[in-house]
Amino acid sequence: MMEVRNSRILQIMPFLFTVCLLSFSIQANEIEPAATADSQQNSIYVFLPEQSTVVQTGGIAGVHRTYVIGGQFQLSVDPDVGTAFFAHVDANAVDDSEFRHSLDPNEVFNLSGLVGIIIDDTLIYFAGKAANDTDIFIIAIFNDDLIYLFAQTYPPAGSADFFIFNMDAVAQRKYGGGTREPNDPYLIYTPEQMNTIGLHEEDWDKHFKLMADIDLREYTGTTFNIIGYWNSRSDNKPFTGIFDGNSKKISNFTYTSVDANKIGLFGYVDGENAQIKALGLQNPNVDAGAGRYIGGLVGDANGCITDCYIYGGNISGNHIIGGLIGFNRGIIMNCSSSSIILGTGLVVGGLVGGNSGAITDCHSTGEVSAVGGGIGGLVGSNTSYSYLVRSVPGLFVSISGTITNCYASGNVFGSYDVGGLVGINHNKNAQIMRCYSNGEASGESMVGGLVGTNSGAITNCYASGSASGSEGIGGLVGLNLRTISNCYSTGLVSGDAYAGALIGSSPASVMASFWDIETSGQTDSAGGQGKTTAEMQMASTFLDAGWDFIGEAENGTEDIWWIDEGQDYPILSWELPQKTAPQH
Repeated sequence: MMEVRNSRILQIMPFLFTVCLLSFSIQANEIEPAATADSQQNSIYVFLPEQSTVVQTGGIAGVHRTYVIGGQFQLSVDPDVGTAFFAHVDANAVDDSEFRHSLDPNEVFNLSGLVGIIIDDTLIYFAGKAANDTDIFIIAIFNDDLIYLFAQTYPPAGSADFFIFNMDAVAQRKYGGGTREPNDPYLIYTPEQMNTIGLHEEDWDKHFKLMADIDLREYTGTTFNIIGYWNSRSDNKPFTGIFDGNSKKISNFTYTSVDANKIGLFGYVDGENAQIKALGLQNPNVDAGAGRYIGGLVGDANGCITDCYIYGGNISGNHIIGGLIGFNRGIIMNCSSSSIILGTGLVVGGLVGGNSGAITDCHSTGEVSAVGGGIGGLVGSNTSYSYLVRSVPGLFVSISGTITNCYASGNVFGSYDVGGLVGINHNKNAQIMRCYSNGEASGESMVGGLVGTNSGAITNCYASGSASGSEGIGGLVGLNLRTISNCYSTGLVSGDAYAGALIGSSPASVMASFWDIETSGQTDSAGGQGKTTAEMQMASTFLDAGWDFIGEAENGTEDIWWIDEGQDYPILSWELPQKTAPQH
């Protein structure tokens, strides 16, 4: 590369000196940067210190000093106008003497005050003056993601005790272009650029956009640089920026460790404006051993995760394991997971391990298994705290610990607190609304087709998958400690003790809820009413209990349920948003 670089500069220098001798007429103060031109291309470049120096010579004392350049700059190029300029410069240069002399390359070469002329696709020429009337000449040569800068200053004629500075520098474009701002995010085109994000903590509050599908298969073991970390209260650095997946996908994200915590493509996401959106992960494989807070996309999330999915692959760890996110304290909307999830401890879910935020319009279809408790097809443990989750602009603000309009269809296996949708719905403000599950739930105790143990509120939900275990087994909920209303179950239930068609055991109230006595294999339940299959497929069964259906207003106008009467059980209206129900 250096031979090509030197050959190129030797070819260009005669031309540049000719231009100098002819008193190149275009000076920096004669041209205004085309800052708003539609064709403008902006990129940030980082100096490579091992290849970037400034040599200072001259002065009465005969100084000869070499400085190493570090830092970065933003270069804006407008091919249509034919000009370029350094929009921002944040660089420094230091020598290796015991005195550590330093200088500012921007000040010496007046970088941000020059306007360059585009000679061709690979060459830009800058000419101008510094504040002390020194002439400055710079050439910039482009080679893929690298830019070579050659610069020299010439003191005014007749000047005394002036220094001459020569720059020979190489800078690499940061990521695939862009300037990290909302309207000009950093662009990611390659696996290498994606992996580089984890090395630049200073960029974790910036804007990124994925521009192509990328494959991370070359990064195995712990070689991928995870974005955001939390080691302790005093040693943590979250991703607080915005990553726009741009409806692209990342394939074969792999991470294998013995006991690392908060592992995912993003390890730790936390911030008022933190967001990951429109991103797909295909065939991720994460094995965190005894690690906690493990997810394919995020280990620990307190931001907005929207329109993201995990397809295929395997996610495993000890405690708090989820296909998409290990633990969620923020908002998750329109997301899904089909990964196989394996936990060796507690709180394991198909989409999210633990949730104290808001999950809406999401689903999971992968198998979930763990040896401990709090195991769910969608969420392992759903818990509410006394704070409001931040809002997605223009959408909603929600109380924490809510799961709305979601479903799970994968089979779930655990020891206790095992549910087809949620393992444990934990404390009085935790809410599950308008959700369903149809996968098999199996464990030892507190096993439910929808929820293993409920200590919160469950309203307008149903379960059609089987539930099996030893004690506290229910078609909808294994152990109910609080309120259930307007729900039903149809799945086969089997257990040795406290096995109920709808509820296994319940000291709390169960209102306006039903089970199918023919398909459940049970005639008893700790709550609810048993109905025949024919009755369970009649609208009147539910309307008489006050259920709100599409096409009627007597029981409410939210249009929560819909039924194909005589053909099927009720379904939630969001399952068939385009279908119109018969009038009742």
